[in-house]
Amino acid sequence: MRILTIAATVAVACATAVAASAAPAQLTDTQFIAANRCLGLMSSKALATPDAATLAAYLKTQNVGREGFVYDRADQAREDGRELAGRAGTETLTRLTAERDGVCQSFVADAQTTAAAAHGAHSS
Repeated sequence: MRILTIAATVAVACATAVAASAAPAQLTDTQFIAANRCLGLMSSKALATPDAATLAAYLKTQNVGREGFVYDRADQAREDGRELAGRAGTETLTRLTAERDGVCQSFVADAQTTAAAAHGAHSS
């Protein structure tokens, strides 16, 4: 009987691990807002990058279970990023480019990892 209990526990643990690896990791509210700022930067004419589409798709998977004010802040951060990049001078544009190529790329890498994991889970 004890062996059956252990086997059942291991089976549940394995099933939970598989389900967790298929689901995208949830960003914190602060990360969600920062990633939306990045989307604004990456969607602007001055700093446009094809990675913006990847990030936008990833953020759609993150639109679950947040307070309304978080969505408002994220929308504002995205608009602020797009507007700032649009009117930036040389020095500010250099700083924003570094942000886009640094911090923002970590969100894109997360998005690509999540997409690859989801694709792998669907092909299994």
